[in-house]
Amino acid sequence: AYTPMMHASAFLSAPHKHMSTSDADRPLVAQFAVNDAALLVKCARTVAERCDAVDINLGCPQSVARKGRYGAFLLDEPDTVVQMIRAVRDARPPLP
Repeated sequence: AYTPMMHASAFLSAPHKHMSTSDADRPLVAQFAVNDAALLVKCARTVAERCDAVDINLGCPQSVARKGRYGAFLLDEPDTVVQMIRAVRDARPPLP
């Protein structure tokens, strides 16, 4: 299962408002609209006990995604994407 797309900053301001799960949802992937490695790591840490993986939104083509530098528009910033992936990969303790 996948969560709805969650904007990372909004999620961190009220995680329980944006994500509720049950054991029946597993395996579960949390999807984030994000463009900052440290922010993604914070999100991943917050959901680590409730999900099995995190996903970076690289597909949203909406104008709000362009303005926020996430979604499909991050494909124009491959270094940013690599930094986010490496940050989650290298986080200690390990993240999903």
